[in-house]
Amino acid sequence: MEEGKTRTYRQHPFSERLKVVELYERGYGSKRIGRTLGLDDSLVRGWLRKYRARGLEALRPYSRSGESGLTCGRACAEKKFQQAYGVYSSSLEPVASIARRYQLDYHAFRYHVERYHPELKARRASLKQLV
Repeated sequence: MEEGKTRTYRQHPFSERLKVVELYERGYGSKRIGRTLGLDDSLVRGWLRKYRARGLEALRPYSRSGESGLTCGRACAEKKFQQAYGVYSSSLEPVASIARRYQLDYHAFRYHVERYHPELKARRASLKQLV
């Protein structure tokens, strides 16, 4: 990206994501879908990966309040992540393994640790220094 330019993001409506799935089901590849709909093919690949893993519900727009989509908001996420936090801060088990064991999204778990619980990350770093 050129110096001085900022990247802009836009919210993609659920209907646009459904159109991607429809074209995929017709046999279109991610590059062709991207060209057809004017989307970056990496975005299309990400949506298709979510669709194949968890179905249409995974493509609902992100909601910080938990009113729609799969994301349940911070309070709900805290409950889901609570046990995983304990393992994360007291062992050197890989994060992916912890997320898999508690059936959590890897990236969401990493985000919550870094954003809301930096003390857990510090505790884990001190464990690494001891070894």
